Amino acid sequence: MDRQTIEELLPFYALDALTDEERELVEAYLREHPEARRQVDEMRKAASVLPQSASPVEPSPRTKAALLARVAVDEGSRVSNDVGRGAHERPRAARWVNIFQAFGLGAATVAILWAVVLNVQLSYLREQVATLNQALVAQSNALEQINQQLAQPPASETVTISLKGTDIQPRARGQLIADPKNNSAVLVISGLDQLEAGKTYQVWLIDASGAKSAGLLSVDTKGQAVLIVTSDATIGSFRSLGISVEPEGGSQQPTGEIVVLSDL
Repeated sequence: MDRQTIEELLPFYALDALTDEERELVEAYLREHPEARRQVDEMRKAASVLPQSASPVEPSPRTKAALLARVAVDEGSRVSNDVGRGAHERPRAARWVNIFQAFGLGAATVAILWAVVLNVQLSYLREQVATLNQALVAQSNALEQINQQLAQPPASETVTISLKGTDIQPRARGQLIADPKNNSAVLVISGLDQLEAGKTYQVWLIDASGAKSAGLLSVDTKGQAVLIVTSDATIGSFRSLGISVEPEGGSQQPTGEIVVLSDL
C-alpha cells in the first residue's frame, strides 16, 4: 500500500475504525514516520473534545448510507479473516456502534472531516517546503556559478597616452587608451578640421619599419571622433601614432599632411 493511501487511513486509525490488517499497516508506517504519529495524536486530542463541543445530529440519508456501507464491508472482511480463529475478537460493526455511542454520529462525522482536511493541508505544506528547498538549491548553484565567472581579473596595465596636433592643426587633441600588451586600443580625438569631399583622416602606428594603417577616422561636425585601433602587433611595440589626411578610402602609406603625431 502506498504512502498516500496509508495517510488517508490516519483519521480512521485515530477513531479506532480500521480492520486489523489496515491497523497493522498504519502502525508500521507510524513507527517509521514520527511526524505522522504527531498527526494522529492531534486527531485523537481533537476527537476527545468533540462530544462536549458538538451536539448529536441526524445524518443525511447519503452520509448514513455511506457509513453503513463501510460497516458492511468491514464486517465482511472480518468474517473472511477470522475463519478458524474463533469468535473472541470484537466485530467491526460493534466498534462503529461504540464510536457512535461515544461521540454521536454528528461529532464523529465532524472529526473525520476535520482530520481529512488537516491531512490534506499538511501534505500541501510538505510539497511547498520541498519546492522551496529545490528553489534554494538552484539559486545557490546559480550564485556559485556567477561567483566563479566573476573571478578577480589580473591587475590592469592600461595606460592613457596624450596626443597632440602638429602645426597644421594645432587645436587637435586626443588620447590613446591602451594596454601595451594587447593588439587594440581606443583612440579619442577632438579639434580636427572638417575635410573637403573625397578626403579622410587615416590613423597610423609607426615603428622602426615604417607606418602601418590602424583605421580611418569618421569625424563629426564638432571635429570629434572615436576609433578602435587594431594591429597585428602589440600596441607597446610601436613608438609613435600619427594621423594624416588621405584620399577617400585610405592609402597604403601616408601621402598627405600629418595633422597629429605623438610618441607612444
